[in-house]
Amino acid sequence: MKWLLVIFVLVISAVFVLFQNQKRLIREGDLLLVSGKPLMAISMYERALLNYVPFSPYNQEAVEKIEKLCPKLKEKEHRLFCYETLRSAIYQIRGIYTPYSEKPQKLDKDILLLKTELYIQNNLPPEDKYQQIYKDLKAMQDYDPYPSVFWSILVVLSLLGWVGSVIFMIYRSFRVGLLSFVVFFSLWVLSLYRA
Repeated sequence: MKWLLVIFVLVISAVFVLFQNQKRLIREGDLLLVSGKPLMAISMYERALLNYVPFSPYNQEAVEKIEKLCPKLKEKEHRLFCYETLRSAIYQIRGIYTPYSEKPQKLDKDILLLKTELYIQNNLPPEDKYQQIYKDLKAMQDYDPYPSVFWSILVVLSLLGWVGSVIFMIYRSFRVGLLSFVVFFSLWVLSLYRA
């Protein structure tokens, strides 16, 4: 019972520290914004969001401040930095539940348009290539880097089967164990490749 109380106190104190950090970082971001340093203010708001505490009002405040600040930036590179910062912060605070899950789709559209404009501005391709550039950048942005759930589960199961077959070969039958060893090892390598 004593350990539960200690764990409870530690969790509450950690949440309190995160909450205080959010409050301080929002204030620092506001001061930087007033002093004419919007990119540093964005970084402070991002840090406030990364100190995520469920149900904290500072989470929404940080997101709203970044969203309001992005369109006001004059340079395209700075707007791109702002949108990408917000998107990456949202992806970093996700866990079982992803807060603000509706925002990355809108941000992806803005980021894609800005990247296309910057590419065209910096490389001066012919006008007939604009649509292809947009499609190529969209394909790169839409690429899903996450492994397949099915193959990932199969990696674990085939590894356990492989280890089990080695143990079976040692203690029981070498022939039966050898066949299962080859099957599970092959399945493990295949699932590692496919995952």
